[in-house]
Amino acid sequence: MKDPIQKRIERWFRRLLIQLLGRLFQRKNTLQSNIDFNTCKFLFIRQDRIGDVLISTPLFGVLKKHYPCAILDVLLSENNHFVLENDSLIRTRWMYRKKIGRIISLIRALRNERYDFVIDLMDNPSTTSTVLCLLINAKWNVGIDKDNRFVYDIIVPMLSRRETHIIDRIAQLLIPFHIDPRGEKLSVRYSTSFESEEFVNHFLRHNNMFSHPIIGVNISAGSDVRFWGVENFKGLLNHLRNMYPEYKSMLLYQPSDERRAHMIAESHQSVVLSPVTSSFDQFAAFVKRLSFLVTPDTAAVHLASAFKVGTVVLYVQSNKALRIWEPYGTDYECIVTDADDLSMIPVTQVQDALERLIRRSRKKAEIGV
Repeated sequence: MKDPIQKRIERWFRRLLIQLLGRLFQRKNTLQSNIDFNTCKFLFIRQDRIGDVLISTPLFGVLKKHYPCAILDVLLSENNHFVLENDSLIRTRWMYRKKIGRIISLIRALRNERYDFVIDLMDNPSTTSTVLCLLINAKWNVGIDKDNRFVYDIIVPMLSRRETHIIDRIAQLLIPFHIDPRGEKLSVRYSTSFESEEFVNHFLRHNNMFSHPIIGVNISAGSDVRFWGVENFKGLLNHLRNMYPEYKSMLLYQPSDERRAHMIAESHQSVVLSPVTSSFDQFAAFVKRLSFLVTPDTAAVHLASAFKVGTVVLYVQSNKALRIWEPYGTDYECIVTDADDLSMIPVTQVQDALERLIRRSRKKAEIGV
């Protein structure tokens, strides 16, 4: 892991590079008033993380609804290319790799596609997406107003990063295509494969869980700062067993956290450990079968939004100027700590949040909502 000084140097260098590029390049192609978007080719740039791809999927659905014949391609990375593997709206998933030979081949292939629009989905200035926008040579580049605005022909406003959900911020990118995002139903989308669903169904039948409501507890979040702690998870599982006997409890985890998962579950015979999943799609298929989810991981949060699974989310928020990426379009409870240590959140706080969530769900079921 990079130390803080190295990170600051990298951020400084990237800001400097963007400033230098801004002095050398200025895109000013004017959008034609009579263009038929239904005949256009769109390339979306989303080369960052898994959750970033998931929160971008509402744009694909809305754009395709308005222009069903338009071609939608996405430029992804080695870290997230699998997220759209089953998405029928996407024609081509290009992959960006940080190797000079691969980058040259990629740029050549993208230029040959002669895209009408390149849409940068980043809401912060990225040197990678800036350079890509310059080199792909689309007719028009579209992006959110920020430090690298010089690379865009069409600029949409940056809504408040404190007051506005990230999905609503990037939905502003629909405006140049005569789509008002305020009038659209923006929904996170994810499609699981038949094979992954069968994998999950077989596991649930084998563990006598197929017909039961399930509370999933995901322990993985990608960093130790966001690991809630073995004893905290044990305390929550004890609570689930005592308070919600009608639910089955299942522990979800990344393969790298298998040892921790066994430590948590070792004294809980009523808790079922999910199998070690071999793909993101298998993990998604497990989330899809849950009634409720407790998680510190934002990628799992957005999957839960796609499947309308009620979620209790544990967040570390050290920068109060930025809004947390809470679930979108589904019921949830958020627990936030400004300490760089998620284990500071008390077990009772998570228990209470889950109780409120389940209570609301039951009330909705009673009135038929």
